[in-house]
Amino acid sequence: MKNTLTFLFTGALFCAAVTKVHAWQPGGIDLDAAIKSGDFGTYLTNAKAWLNEKAPAKPDEKSAALLLKDPIFLSALDQRQLIAKTGADKLGAFAKADPANQAFLAWLLKNTPAMELYLEGAVPIGLAAREANDYTLNTTSLEVWKNILKSDPDAKDGLYLKMAIALALAPPAPGGAGSADKADDAVSRYQHYKTAHQNKELMPSFDHLTVWEYTKVLTSGASSADLTWARAMLNTFRPDLRIDERVVESTSLVWRRAAPPKFYPNGGYQNFKNVLSGGGKCGPRSSWSVMICRAFGIPAIGVGQPAHACVAYKSANPMLQPQPGSAWKVGFGGGWQVSKLEGISGPEFLAAVEKRSDAAKFSCVEHLRWLAGALTAPDRAAAFMEVAHKINDSITAGKTDLTASLKPEEAEADPGVKAAVAGKSVQPAASATPANISADPVKAAAGALLVDAASFAQTGGKISWGGQTPHVLVHDSQTGGKQIYFQQQMKEQWADFTLDVPTAGNYQITMKAACINDDQLLEICSGSNVIATVSIANSLGLWEDTKPVELKLERGKQTLRVQTPVSVDAENHKRGIALKSFELKAKVN
Repeated sequence: MKNTLTFLFTGALFCAAVTKVHAWQPGGIDLDAAIKSGDFGTYLTNAKAWLNEKAPAKPDEKSAALLLKDPIFLSALDQRQLIAKTGADKLGAFAKADPANQAFLAWLLKNTPAMELYLEGAVPIGLAAREANDYTLNTTSLEVWKNILKSDPDAKDGLYLKMAIALALAPPAPGGAGSADKADDAVSRYQHYKTAHQNKELMPSFDHLTVWEYTKVLTSGASSADLTWARAMLNTFRPDLRIDERVVESTSLVWRRAAPPKFYPNGGYQNFKNVLSGGGKCGPRSSWSVMICRAFGIPAIGVGQPAHACVAYKSANPMLQPQPGSAWKVGFGGGWQVSKLEGISGPEFLAAVEKRSDAAKFSCVEHLRWLAGALTAPDRAAAFMEVAHKINDSITAGKTDLTASLKPEEAEADPGVKAAVAGKSVQPAASATPANISADPVKAAAGALLVDAASFAQTGGKISWGGQTPHVLVHDSQTGGKQIYFQQQMKEQWADFTLDVPTAGNYQITMKAACINDDQLLEICSGSNVIATVSIANSLGLWEDTKPVELKLERGKQTLRVQTPVSVDAENHKRGIALKSFELKAKVN
């Protein structure tokens, strides 16, 4: 009997030891088995029980922070959140559908940083939606992500990993004036932006975005061809707008009018070239604002306002106007207080993005929310939510003017209307007129006079309303050297060039110019006489040589003036011309 009792006691100890050795732990053979079998239900149940066992009953900020620093706990929490949000059955079906899916899940569910980027990127923007925590994930996103990884191993880490996740969560979607009829697929869009990034075509801030912010870039409804053209156009036509990443201000170039029918083939805008050339009211201008920001890698979102549409965008310099102090700004309409975007009001959106601005605290808050959702006891869940609320509340919001909006030049429906109502001019004080940039007259070489447009002797003009300067502007050219810009809608503007003409006679002038609208002209004057008129073809903002125009010159040193025609109604013509150079060649009889 004694031997029997000894045997039973020893056996019980052995079983207890075996049970302890095989106590459930996250990851390992159980995770591998779940992925291979597609049975995530059991794993989800065990993960929830394990998290309940490990979480302290009375957490505070210090104990919560220590808990989230435990790599095993963090991995289990992320695994549980991903499986629960996707659905154990749906994730299982995804795993069973393809061995490649199993390989992808084996990589993802064992990669805590990748899971965190995916889960945090999927968190709704609104604070109320974050609190509810009732959103879901889908396996379609995982399929997209898998395909991007298959196309490029670089997508497993760093910036390109974030891009891949962003496209998984928000693939390109058409919509709005100028967008493509059929959106680019996610893999193509990923490759487009990766190439643009490697070629340094995107703004520097693109390197430092969150996954959620990347979704507000890569999801653009524009075709890749239009995105490529838009960057080239702005780099050529208005390179000054690259300074402080102010490309959104190119919206003032989109003529505020009902565009002529030729820009609406088949009943609508077909591309963004038509939007820029044809113009449009608030809808097309809003679409342009969003597209041009996203083309350069700047997050942007369309905004609805009462009887109006405009844009919200993330500025690289929060202290720029409008709303200095806020990284996200609203422009070309009313302020935040009348805006709606992402399904919430403007002030709610601004508060929400500010709560995400501290990446470490945002991550901590969300993980505590996820943990609270996994805990069985309501009082323990409430305790973790209380800690999450304290951390969230500690992220201070910046103060800004909710009524301000970006309104350069053509943001108003009728330029100058405010001045007319007020009975006073809104024109700024005239700035000093640039002069003597090149004191030496241009001389002929190889039988031709090649004139750098920025080598003018003097420039001047008359403005139409506020936001302009009374002369041509000088910009750094992206291809090197300088270029000048005849501003849109000026009453008049001109630049004088001093030449040393070797021989009197007939010459032909050609110009390297860029413009974005039809029917643009530059006049060549000698004294008070217009001696030639050069048509500047709509080059869609890219450099193009004009057709030769004949003019007669006298021998010796003289001044030629290049000017826009004097305006009668500045709203209806002179839409801006960039000039790189011009050449005068003696005509051969």
